[in-house]
Amino acid sequence: MRRPLSGWERDWLVPALVATLVVLLLFWLAEPPRPAAAPGGAGPSSPRGDGPEPPEGGYLFCTWNVENLFDDDDDPRVHDDDEDWFGHNPELVRQKVAHLARALLLQNDGRGPDILAAVEVENRRAAELLRDALNAGLPAALQYNGLVFRENRTGRHIAPMVLTRLPCRDDLTRTFGARRILEAHVEARGAPLIVLASHWTSRVTDATDVKRTAYAAAVYRAFLDRYRADPRADVILAGDYNDGPDDPALVDGLHTTSDPALVRADGPRPRLLDLMAGRDPRLFGTYLYQRRWQALDHIVASPGLLDPSGWLALPETLRVEAPTPLRAGRDGRPFRFGGPRQAGPRGYSDHFAVTLRLRVTSEVP
Repeated sequence: MRRPLSGWERDWLVPALVATLVVLLLFWLAEPPRPAAAPGGAGPSSPRGDGPEPPEGGYLFCTWNVENLFDDDDDPRVHDDDEDWFGHNPELVRQKVAHLARALLLQNDGRGPDILAAVEVENRRAAELLRDALNAGLPAALQYNGLVFRENRTGRHIAPMVLTRLPCRDDLTRTFGARRILEAHVEARGAPLIVLASHWTSRVTDATDVKRTAYAAAVYRAFLDRYRADPRADVILAGDYNDGPDDPALVDGLHTTSDPALVRADGPRPRLLDLMAGRDPRLFGTYLYQRRWQALDHIVASPGLLDPSGWLALPETLRVEAPTPLRAGRDGRPFRFGGPRQAGPRGYSDHFAVTLRLRVTSEVP
């Protein structure tokens, strides 16, 4: 039988318990709601914080055709020799991902790029495998927490991706129908950067340039959407265009030039600065075909990236990332990973990556 409460307990213990319950209730009511997951399980749509501070030279932007980054699951919807081969050989997927991560961590004094725009990625799982391999070699402060990817279920089922250690807005992501074009939004110190990553049709299936010209027009329209809303918008365009800087798809379709003065000039059809234009392909080539170097991988800057507010592109920092471990043969071609018919050692990719430093010059409200 329970004993009755004493006078001391009635006077002190009961009020203390009531006060404790009130405090716990107030704490529960004050707890902020958890952010909702973005579509595709991408996490919060607007991560807090500014990410790590950039190196002294600025943030490093990288674009790279990573050559057939498939996952270890054979997708019955995809009729592709490379996809089937990787799907039945998970150890080769692990090797491929490890090689790509090792190559990327050679950049930026061992940090890897701050923003990576990669193409030829099969699906989100393949993108996550690369992200996780990179993060395994990085301290917590430098890990990649931003991943923007949307599957492309046409052709070979490969698509662009953006991987970054900076905050990104997944809710603003856009794709462009069947085209391999991805629009991602990254931020640093309050300044937004729009990334248009794309992979244009190969010359093998588009000998007349018609499809690449259509890609150029679609990418340029996407830029114009942002430019007309704000001429100072910072937009960086990048990817494997499968064309050189002087080809019509870039010069006429994407309205590119090598002259910054023409880019700074205002007008209804603003020009864009192709950082690869005017450079010797023997020194800045990213792909070797029939013993001829070609600059197929581009970084292109909007007028906003040349003005002193927000993000600023530094053209003098453009580099083709071709250190000795990533080269093969006497001609120094990209050391490719290859497919099921390749014999001998496996490398990284059949393209070299291209990098550019970007600086955030001022905070933007």
